[in-house]
Amino acid sequence: MKLKVFLICTGLGHVMRGYESFAEQAFQALSKEPSLDVILFKGGGKAKAKEIPLWNLPRHTITACRIAKYTKSSAYLVEEISFFFSLIPHIQKEKPDVIYFSDNDIGNYLADWRRFSKQSYKLLFCNGGPLRPNSPIFANCDFIQQVAPQHLQNCLKAGIPAQKQTLVTYGTEMSADLQILLPDEKEALRNKLGLPEKTPLILSVGHISKSHKRMDYLIREVASLPEPRPYLLLLGQQDGSSPEIIELGNSLLGAENFQGRTVASHEVSNYYKIADAFVLASLNEGLARVFLEAMSYGLPCIVHDYGVTHYTFEKEGYFGDFIHKGSLTDLISQVLSENGDKSKFYQRHHFIYERFSWDKLLSSYVEMIHMVAN
Repeated sequence: MKLKVFLICTGLGHVMRGYESFAEQAFQALSKEPSLDVILFKGGGKAKAKEIPLWNLPRHTITACRIAKYTKSSAYLVEEISFFFSLIPHIQKEKPDVIYFSDNDIGNYLADWRRFSKQSYKLLFCNGGPLRPNSPIFANCDFIQQVAPQHLQNCLKAGIPAQKQTLVTYGTEMSADLQILLPDEKEALRNKLGLPEKTPLILSVGHISKSHKRMDYLIREVASLPEPRPYLLLLGQQDGSSPEIIELGNSLLGAENFQGRTVASHEVSNYYKIADAFVLASLNEGLARVFLEAMSYGLPCIVHDYGVTHYTFEKEGYFGDFIHKGSLTDLISQVLSENGDKSKFYQRHHFIYERFSWDKLLSSYVEMIHMVAN
């Protein structure tokens, strides 16, 4: 008999982040496993086979923002609560064996509902954030998926039992063989996307803001390069803080040498194909999926030097101290000077494929879900 698994993601369908791309890809991968019956519940988009969009108040809507203001909470929380109430009838009817999620607040509501309704479903939490070990979700869930060894060690040190967690890193959709565009193909695709055909292109994918992703630091570091500078493209979700970043980029780099865009998740691959290097200026990540995506296209990745980036890239990354001015500038110059050697692109792709592709990790996910259910 198949295990019934609910995979839930409130932002999928109206937000572009790592949580959403992971949920989408995990659903596609796990649906191929004969022992599992997986249903994806998402916050928006079209209904498809085994994919169910639920009514909710998305975090970016005026209604959610007003409710958050009056209740002194957050619009994100309003989204999760409204989504949770839409999910309850499906739980009552389908009686899942495992509910798999990454948003901790909705996990806490599911734990409360389980106690109230006397249901027996198991809660599997993917700690991709990551959260601190004293967060309530760690007590409320049945099992924790840690995506990097640093998070597992932190939880073990805090007293969370080893038998309640396991290290299963993020799976990422990628081809077993890397296909690099020929120069004329690359130029044609750049032209189609409205980007300069010849200028070296630096790509950063993430929330366009100066808080966690530190896009302002990235802009200033590129602006410190001697002319002619590479073209800087920021790709990601935008909110009320994003216009400040766009204005800074236009001011320091010029509109002819800078752009910020938001595109659909299925379109991001085109931008990895035409980029010359990838940069993420954040000082800490749970395990950024954009690292894996960029490397799957063979791109040299320039990142801050800390435990998770060393786990992800080992000897294949370019590490700097992004707390200080000039560190990123120097690395960009180094990377662009080395980009003529395409063998490194194939080497980086092979490295990331062997460690993070769904082809290599699916069996670990299936084993983890069965372990949680039993």
